Amino acid sequence: MRDCGRHACKRRCCNGDCPPCSEICGKRLLCKNHKCPSPCHRGACAPCPLMVTISCACGETQFEVPCGTEKDQKPPKCRKSCHVIPLCRHRSICKPHKCHYGACPPCRLLCEEEYPCGHSCKLSCHGPRPPPNPEFTLKTKKKKSNHQSEVTPGSPCPPCPELIWRSCVGEHIGAERMMVCSDRTQFSCDNLCGNPLPCGNHYCTKYCHALKSQSSLSVETRSAESCEVCSLPCQKERLPTCPHSCPLPCHPGECPPCKVLVKRSCHCGSMVHVFECIYFNTLSEKEQMAARSCGGPCHRKLPYCTHLCPEICHPGQCPLPEQCCKKVTVRCGCQTLKKEWQCLDVQAAYRNIGRDPKDISKNQFGLGLLRCNSDCKSKVQVVDSVLQSRKPKVEEKEPATEKHVGKRRKRRERVRVVNQASRLQ
Repeated sequence: MRDCGRHACKRRCCNGDCPPCSEICGKRLLCKNHKCPSPCHRGACAPCPLMVTISCACGETQFEVPCGTEKDQKPPKCRKSCHVIPLCRHRSICKPHKCHYGACPPCRLLCEEEYPCGHSCKLSCHGPRPPPNPEFTLKTKKKKSNHQSEVTPGSPCPPCPELIWRSCVGEHIGAERMMVCSDRTQFSCDNLCGNPLPCGNHYCTKYCHALKSQSSLSVETRSAESCEVCSLPCQKERLPTCPHSCPLPCHPGECPPCKVLVKRSCHCGSMVHVFECIYFNTLSEKEQMAARSCGGPCHRKLPYCTHLCPEICHPGQCPLPEQCCKKVTVRCGCQTLKKEWQCLDVQAAYRNIGRDPKDISKNQFGLGLLRCNSDCKSKVQVVDSVLQSRKPKVEEKEPATEKHVGKRRKRRERVRVVNQASRLQ
């Protein structure tokens, strides 16, 4: 046996001075990774002469340690930034972190994802996460698989938890309730609807209900109720101002022109004109006065005499009623003398004697303004004698012993006596 005590000397018989063993030791070293490369020897093998390189996850930072001591080593601290790109919506503003093994730290920012209602999510970021880096190990894999670990999917945002004031289905002011934004439950208040009807003049008197929208076809609007139909008559004021009401039912827009016939008498009252209401009301006040005139002489009586106004039919009071120029026959008290005066002189004569011309009747107008003379007295005497002769003679009553007179004869005698009465009497 050679000096190693493991291998025999393969030379022929010699003097016993065998050369050293030329075989390789091949024993497993204490690192348990390699075999001893030294020649075969006695005793313990020398430590493993190989060095093992330990690097960070990105491979930029590394150092060497003796083989067998790598199990007690920690990964190096790399000052480079992690090359893994975040997958959440904050990747552009996320704070960078240093190179590491394993999964990246979770995002600490708020989600702030906008809901369809306009609010934003107030929870911490719950978006998708990138696959984690492999853990720190120095064992070599026999086969490198190209299969990458799956991305951790993010969880969706919960329903919007914000509290908002929500109006009733009729959208009345002051009937709002505090509700969760994601709760789409509708409610009806106890107020009347109050929305304007299609006529544009009145309001719905039903209780609060959802309104139908032609542009929206959602389930909520399908169950909506239409407002009532206006059945009231039209109550608008016509323009120009008209006392007649509109014959149509309540309607939007302006009323049709008024075609009602109105009667308007002329200024003197001799005739009646018939106009369409819309035509007469569109005239100015001056044009209305001109249209009402009959074009003939005024038929109104003057206030201070018995004559009619000589002017053409006109509005208002007659002009200069005290300046009437018509002729009046003036007589004395016994009606014997007579003259023709102008009406204005007759009125002045009545005022001079202290009488108001208004109080004089038509039959007595101008009577007694002349003084009687001697001719009047003689004529009065003749008239009295004629009257005396015309008086019926009083017949003496026959005694009761006369014959009986019939009723028809008595009636004829009474009629004859009445017919013989004088004009003066």
